Amino acid sequence: MTPPPMTPHEADGLHRQGLVAAQAGRFDEALDRIGRAIAAYPTVPVWWANYGLVMESLGDVAGAANAYAGALNLDPSLEMAMDGLLTMAEAVRRAGDSARAEAFFRRAIALNPKTLAAVANLGVLLRAQARRAEAVTLYGRAGRLDPANWAHPYNLGNALAEMNRLGEADDAYRAALALAPGRAEVRANRATRVLAMQGRAEEALAEIEAVVAQHGNVDSLHASRLYLMQFVPGLTMPAIAQAHADWGARYPDRPAPAVAAPAPKIRIGYVSPDFRAHPVGFFLEPVLANHDRTAFEVVCYANTANPDWKTERLMAHADHWVWTTGMDDEALAQRIQADGIHILVDLAGQTFGNRLPVFARRAAPVQATWAGYVGTTGLPAMDYLISDSRQSPPGSEGWCIEGVVRMPDAYVPWAPPEDAPAVAPLPLATRGHATFGSFNALPKLNAEVAALWARVLGAVPGSRLLLRTPGLDDTGTAARTLALFEQAGLDPARVDLRGGAPHREFLAGYGEVDVALDPFPYSGGLTTLEALWMGVPVVTLGGDRFCARHSVTHLASAGLSDLGADGPDGYVAKAAALVVDPAGLAALRGGLRDRLAASPALNGVRFTRALEAAFGVMWQRFQAGQGRASFALSFD
Repeated sequence: MTPPPMTPHEADGLHRQGLVAAQAGRFDEALDRIGRAIAAYPTVPVWWANYGLVMESLGDVAGAANAYAGALNLDPSLEMAMDGLLTMAEAVRRAGDSARAEAFFRRAIALNPKTLAAVANLGVLLRAQARRAEAVTLYGRAGRLDPANWAHPYNLGNALAEMNRLGEADDAYRAALALAPGRAEVRANRATRVLAMQGRAEEALAEIEAVVAQHGNVDSLHASRLYLMQFVPGLTMPAIAQAHADWGARYPDRPAPAVAAPAPKIRIGYVSPDFRAHPVGFFLEPVLANHDRTAFEVVCYANTANPDWKTERLMAHADHWVWTTGMDDEALAQRIQADGIHILVDLAGQTFGNRLPVFARRAAPVQATWAGYVGTTGLPAMDYLISDSRQSPPGSEGWCIEGVVRMPDAYVPWAPPEDAPAVAPLPLATRGHATFGSFNALPKLNAEVAALWARVLGAVPGSRLLLRTPGLDDTGTAARTLALFEQAGLDPARVDLRGGAPHREFLAGYGEVDVALDPFPYSGGLTTLEALWMGVPVVTLGGDRFCARHSVTHLASAGLSDLGADGPDGYVAKAAALVVDPAGLAALRGGLRDRLAASPALNGVRFTRALEAAFGVMWQRFQAGQGRASFALSFD
């Protein structure tokens, strides 16, 4: 016999009994009672939401999300249900399930398009996946839903800057500042992501220094200041070194943690935000691939927010891989100590995403900085700076907190891109005029560089200058760049500007360049290696700071030290001399790739054996209680 239908009062009673059971921790009973109430009367949104709460308590994320969505289908304005659905979205996002998080956020938006948190958080999620165009749309929508909140135009500015839409990014940052004048993170990101990227390093530095003056306890602001100082020609090495030391003095060194002696392997920890298609990723891969696994065990601590194909390659070469983006500094330091790391290597220095506060905690007995920065970190707990004799010539120890380790060849190795196009014929031979070029990032461009390059073109009638780098397809940035050369006395009609492109296409652009011109005081690093690989010689000025001498060391590795100039006059003369001898330049172009391939710069095994020898010296000195010291290695 069919039981009589449940009355609304009876169903509500069951629902209430379910709530009591849930409060007592009897979740299965709660599900049964609330579920029976819903089965009898499925149109009560609060019952669905409470069913979701019980499912959430049981750890059933999908079930909870479905129950919350069921409530919202009945009442899109039910806040407890929307809060629950968004909580589930955040839970799966934190667990690394971006696809499910996106689905939950989109479901929330579909159920209530005016749900600000869902719109804004989906934008953050998509931007983290480099889906920036979609994120821009969502940030704009969030701004319209919540026009008084500075965070929405700020997020919009960040996404636009990452897309190299610098003028629009500046407008967005300014809009955020109009809503929240003086907001430190907005001012800082505008300085580093817009002003610096438009070749306005001095303005960017001035802005950062103003923010640091008000927020002196924020390490990321100090890092931006110290990094930007490297780009400004008027600053001296004593001033730059002192600024780093002043920052580092905030963090006195600590005693070394106890760690078991190598038995028999030395445990090396590499720490970086740039385990990806970034110069650090390209420099590190030959080392990870060639480490002697009988003597060394490698752990990579990845603070990499946007992993890519290079990340996968690096992961394949590591013995252990630890994602650190969710760890605070103390937790990461404790993890490194628990892992028994003997030598911890920083690959970021004072650049974005660094974990220098972990090094300040003395996470390992020996700590060194290498490849990711341009000189001293300023940190007393950093024992060594891994360099070479050209990057750090005799006497440069005075600019470093660390002991300087001089590698026998270059300070980094390199593996050329496997898909690089073939070297193109000399453009001068068919065009009838010389084309000078630079594919370096815009922060390296300044008025002094523009003036010297204008002199080069003045010395070679009919010559042209080709600049190619992300950001130059932004109309305002292109106009600023041309104005810089016009102020230097060069007709802007002689300057061709190209923006970013996929890497293979970017490299193919060297087919239009006869001679590359190196900027200063921040020289080309990976850019110079790529130019040489594509058959284009690079003329460099060098200088007194680490970042000024990247090309000096790469040219020396290729046996091309004569392309380094002693001063501006020599720079102009060397660049002009190369293009007045088309036959000689064509011969040089045709042999550059083989020359570089045979050089120490591309010998990953040789470099890694030297690096391992350096690690061995570091560890021996530590065991002997000798402390840090500068030393050089040699294959002689």
